Amino acid sequence: MPARLSDLVRVLRDYECTVEKPSSGSHWKARAANGAMYPLPAGNGLRTEIGDNYIKGLCRKLGIDPDDFLKKLRG
Repeated sequence: MPARLSDLVRVLRDYECTVEKPSSGSHWKARAANGAMYPLPAGNGLRTEIGDNYIKGLCRKLGIDPDDFLKKLRG
């Protein structure tokens, strides 16, 4: 189930990750403390709906347990 970028930012803070607004273009960057980065297509800013495939890829790239992440996102 897709989630808004603003909700992803809120949950990513729990994992000590940051989300950077683009200086140009539409892809925001989620960064983990270890330096790993994952681009998120967000042409509508924080109101953009991010699909499940991107959420799974984000978790995989940043080393986050997807089940735990989705639980925090939905709850």
